[in-house]
Amino acid sequence: MEENDQEFLRALHEEKIRTQNERAKLITMKLAFITVLFGVSSVDLKIEIARIFWLIYFVPLVAISYDLYIMSADSRIKRIGVFLGRNPVSLAGKAEQEWERFCTSYRDSLAPSANMFFSVIVTLGAAAFIHSQQSWTEHFIRLWFAVWLVISLGVIIALWMRHQALIKNIGNYSPNDNKNKKRYMGL
Repeated sequence: MEENDQEFLRALHEEKIRTQNERAKLITMKLAFITVLFGVSSVDLKIEIARIFWLIYFVPLVAISYDLYIMSADSRIKRIGVFLGRNPVSLAGKAEQEWERFCTSYRDSLAPSANMFFSVIVTLGAAAFIHSQQSWTEHFIRLWFAVWLVISLGVIIALWMRHQALIKNIGNYSPNDNKNKKRYMGL
């Protein structure tokens, strides 16, 4: 193996660790943001809630933004792990390669599901808060609220389903499969 390949594979190992730390930090930031947001709503800040409750409409957007970053980091981790575990030129030892195969066979779907479930709960919590602040006299406001809620929940669920499909596709990578070689090389 060439020295450049060894350096690249070493950097790939380091990138995997950095990305795992990034994902953990993003999850913590998402939890902190939501906790602070709902905590602020329970504290008397001498501000009329009726004047600022419309800001709560942005809660799903922020949760979805965090989800996109978290899912991006998660898929990068999975890509690196599968590549290092399955590519014959990898510096990974037999134990690491077997560990990557094991992880691919027994994926943890609980963590991505928990992330999606948390986003749904936050969106429903925001909807309940908005609903309690509205007078609901105009049909346009009711329609806006319904559309906002359905689209928010739909996007969260669609992103989760897309992420699950992407992770499954990454798990199907095989360096010896000509179809995969063409797909990954852009041919």
